Amino acid sequence: MKNRLTNPLFIAAVVGLAYQILEKYIVAPDFGMWQIGVDTVSYALIGTGVYSTFKKTEDTTK
Repeated sequence: MKNRLTNPLFIAAVVGLAYQILEKYIVAPDFGMWQIGVDTVSYALIGTGVYSTFKKTEDTTK
């Protein structure tokens, strides 16, 4: 599931579907604000996926 959430095509499909649903019920924000929100969420999901690949290092300064 984690790999699917970080897949850019899956993110684009979910975002497109969500925007179409919101637009159908006339509650969608203007596209610029929508894009800022999508970019923020996408970068957060992709960033957590990248960050989780790093290994913990032991603290040797003690």
